[in-house]
Amino acid sequence: MSKSSSVSYKRVELFENPKVPSEVEDEILEKYAEYSLDHDMTVNELPRFFQDLQLEPTICKLVRNEGVVIEGTEVIDFAKLIRCTCQLLILMNNLTVIDDMWSMLIRSCGRDMDFPQVALRDHVLSVKDLQKISNLIGTDQSAGTIEMISSATDGKRIFMTYLDFACILGKIGYLKM
Repeated sequence: MSKSSSVSYKRVELFENPKVPSEVEDEILEKYAEYSLDHDMTVNELPRFFQDLQLEPTICKLVRNEGVVIEGTEVIDFAKLIRCTCQLLILMNNLTVIDDMWSMLIRSCGRDMDFPQVALRDHVLSVKDLQKISNLIGTDQSAGTIEMISSATDGKRIFMTYLDFACILGKIGYLKM
């Protein structure tokens, strides 16, 4: 965990564009080439690609297609795939921290009791859930709730997933890189 509590653009940039070790990039490129030999790799092949790299399936299934494709297609963009895969590796190295903090949020808003059959990483937090948490800790419920979800989802959704939350932790420098 980071000792400094300040958020800087440099920390966001480190997570958004991680420096890829050459051996990791080579392994990703090798697997990508296997899928792209006869045709362009598509989102349909993404789960098997992540499985071949032995990445955590409960996190990989949360990857949104639009984050790894050439816009307007289902064809994988290699640069986006590299970035996404590196971020997944960072998240995998921090699963205990992410799970602990996500679990705290899920318990604080009552989703664990309302939906006991849902696995921890499959829960989603809505604006209403975040407002419950704000009320619980005694902050102004309008202060930052919408902004947090908007930041986590790039303004595309009104709910936040485990992966969105993990990426926020990465952007603020809370995760070990």
